[in-house]
Amino acid sequence: MTKKAAAQLTTYLADLPTVRLVEMVVSQAEHDVELRTQLLLEAASAGGGPLDVSSYRRSFSDALKSGSANRRDYARTSGPWARAVTGVVGQIGDLLPDHPAAVIDIAEYALGRVDVTMSRVDDSSGWFSQITAEIESIHLRACEIARPDPVALAGRLFALDVDSEWDILYDAPSRYADVLGDAGLTELKRLADERWNSLSDAERASAERGHFHLVKIREQLAKASGDVDARVELLAQDLSYPYDYVEIAEVLIEADRGDDALAWAERGLAAFDDTDHQMRGDSRLDDVALAGWAERGRTAQVDELVWRRFTERPNLERFQRLKRWTTETGTWAEHERRAVALLEERGAANAAAAAKRPTPINRHVAARIPAPATHDDLVSVLVSEDRLDEAWTVADEHGASLSVWMELAKASEDARPLDAARAYARDVEAQIDRKKTWTYERAVEQVAQIRELYERGGDPSGFETYLADLRHRHGQKTKFIRLLDEAGLRPV
Repeated sequence: MTKKAAAQLTTYLADLPTVRLVEMVVSQAEHDVELRTQLLLEAASAGGGPLDVSSYRRSFSDALKSGSANRRDYARTSGPWARAVTGVVGQIGDLLPDHPAAVIDIAEYALGRVDVTMSRVDDSSGWFSQITAEIESIHLRACEIARPDPVALAGRLFALDVDSEWDILYDAPSRYADVLGDAGLTELKRLADERWNSLSDAERASAERGHFHLVKIREQLAKASGDVDARVELLAQDLSYPYDYVEIAEVLIEADRGDDALAWAERGLAAFDDTDHQMRGDSRLDDVALAGWAERGRTAQVDELVWRRFTERPNLERFQRLKRWTTETGTWAEHERRAVALLEERGAANAAAAAKRPTPINRHVAARIPAPATHDDLVSVLVSEDRLDEAWTVADEHGASLSVWMELAKASEDARPLDAARAYARDVEAQIDRKKTWTYERAVEQVAQIRELYERGGDPSGFETYLADLRHRHGQKTKFIRLLDEAGLRPV
């Protein structure tokens, strides 16, 4: 608005009767959520009388239901919606100095409404987590100022945490420990134990979110009390996964009870090693046991476990774990020879199995089937050990997947630039075959890199031969050729 327009409008409004002005503002507020919320909240705290808590509740609820979050076809959060909600949250926070007890009431209501609304609205943008955190922070500050009855507060915190569908007031025992004091924490524990004891065995084993929150608040209470054995007992109620044993071991390690931690890790290994559990061989559990054995000089057990894990799934990741642990035990040289030999055997077995597979009669179908990457793991391991000559020999003889060719090329840019260029040329063809603008652009970038590698290898004429052949074979792909021209990749 220009200064002249503002002056004209000011003069006009100043001459209007108060009743007319009120009618205009109310009419506008009916359609403008932010204006309506602002006016209602200002009215709720005006006049020096008691604070109108219900107005703040209603304003927060209206803001939650405003904008795209209220659509029936696709209710979702958005930036404008979040600004409206956080605006109300900010005004609730402004009440802290003078009305902390009322803020506790309003914030708890707001958290309840958030929990309900999150189940109905798509929050892919993630606004709810920020809004929830802001309300929780205001609630905690209000409790620190007002110091409500700790037993009553414990009851409300328990309900908001355990009975909510989402993570509302998660970790309340530690965050509110100072406000709750001994009396409040005792009440929280009583409520948690009472709820737990009311569940059947089947319900306790349930993965329902409500039970998850109940389990977690019991663990948090045990942690707050400093009772290590109580924490272990609670964690040991569900040992469905190897990582459950890791959590117990971590609690014991934190309490400087390393022997007990190792015993639990060994129990975990024994519980899953002879099963087909999907998480069998969890490296996190292995690491607890391996570290415990290494500290106690039990190197034979370290070697046995990491070698067994490698033989179960001989790949780069497990090769590197084998190297890490057997280097500590001083047996890496022996294990490296065994590991590479095993990878060679597996590669040969894979190649033999692939050779027995029937070839499609249709030659066009057969041409589209990529050659089996039988020796990928071996090539990756040789690259990781900087044994590039051996890696190239294996890759050239047996082939490799494109990603492994790229690993080999990147590692060889300095030592074998011409071989690296040859490998990168495979990626150029793969990108061109996808026939997208962005893949053409990537292919052109790769061609430029290939030129640098030919120059580094002392064979610039070799690049000209490669480029001429590339342009000839893909000459009808005009967009690709144009991009090559724009990048200065033309024949000399």
